[in-house]
Amino acid sequence: MTAPSSSVTKTTVHQVTNAPGTPTSSPSPVHDVPAHPPEPANPAYPSYPEAAKPAAPAQKPAEAAAQPKKPSNTSSSSPINHSGSHWAMTYSPYTPSGDCKSSSDVATDVAAIAAKGFSSLRLYSTDCNGLSAAATAAQSHNINLILGVYISNSGISVARPQIAEIVTWANNNGHWKGVEMIVVGNEAVFNNFASAEELASFVSEAGSAFRSAGYDGPVTLTETVDTLAKHADVLCPASDIAAANIHPFFNGKVTASGAGEFVASQLELLAQTCPGKEVYNLETGWPSKGSANGVAVPGNWEQRAAVEGIRKMAGGKSAFFSFVDDEWKEEGEWGVERSWGCSQLFD
Repeated sequence: MTAPSSSVTKTTVHQVTNAPGTPTSSPSPVHDVPAHPPEPANPAYPSYPEAAKPAAPAQKPAEAAAQPKKPSNTSSSSPINHSGSHWAMTYSPYTPSGDCKSSSDVATDVAAIAAKGFSSLRLYSTDCNGLSAAATAAQSHNINLILGVYISNSGISVARPQIAEIVTWANNNGHWKGVEMIVVGNEAVFNNFASAEELASFVSEAGSAFRSAGYDGPVTLTETVDTLAKHADVLCPASDIAAANIHPFFNGKVTASGAGEFVASQLELLAQTCPGKEVYNLETGWPSKGSANGVAVPGNWEQRAAVEGIRKMAGGKSAFFSFVDDEWKEEGEWGVERSWGCSQLFD
């Protein structure tokens, strides 16, 4: 995706995950990017039936039998470093008003992330020159990159040019050094931006293009755990690793103090959903402001308790959301959309 600073695409992330031992379904908007035109502050979210812990993925239905095989899973030249208590931080290069940050501002942000001990930086797309600016800064601070190909409500055809942008960037660099993972789509199936079959095919297409250009690391997608469980037979084979966005707040039955246990249990469920795959949590956190969602209460103390719990139980495989509050967003359901900035908790 390439977008001018005044017009950048948007996604709304929903988390439909299960409290430990208590499968439930609950919608959750989380990650956005500046939108044009803007989406309503309180969109209607689909609800899903309760999801039991899956056994081995079911046999593919006949209509999905023609799905392309996943790219060969090869070892990365930049192995995923998920040791410690905080592996990655999510980052979007937008100002509080939703414009693109300057390269110098991006460099300052990446330096701050590096100083807090993160080994990786997750980008959602190629817009705002974020790939070039963030990559340059990340390399200077020895931070790995989790690159993203963003799929919006415009669909896969509009997302496809990002593949070429990433390949061009790598060719200009002369290498894929520091690229730890590439994520194609961010809850595209859950948001009905693509079907499971369309997304699986696009992941295969993107993976082939990246490998032809010399990349040998994992290519994956990320959805909610429930979405992956519903489409495990299609989505799991398409990914080199299993990745999900896991947000305890949106479950509604998880307190801030139980966030770490919740995330750990969801990673276990993810491992059962996609057997034999390494599992990663590509988006997680807790809001500092807003209204309660059941027993999930936003607040500064609650955010600190939740983040500390996640760090203790699953921080080495989690990307924390997000670097700073996103003031350009609509407040959204429960009034929490702007209030996920958590980098201050890692000082």
